[in-house]
Amino acid sequence: MSSTSRCRVRLWFGPHQISDYIGDQAAAARYEAAMRRRFPGLEITTDPLPVTARPADYSPADLHR
Repeated sequence: MSSTSRCRVRLWFGPHQISDYIGDQAAAARYEAAMRRRFPGLEITTDPLPVTARPADYSPADLHR
């Protein structure tokens, strides 16, 4: 995933994050679509990540909605 844009997809149950996925744009879009089908009532957020970011840089404890 060096030059490909990446996205972070998170699934929320109220204020609680219950899923966190980071992948290239196409994979993140597929994951988001699958989560929307499976959990239609829950909030899903999708955020772009810088190309140089590492998944470890974006732990749930460090980021807030």
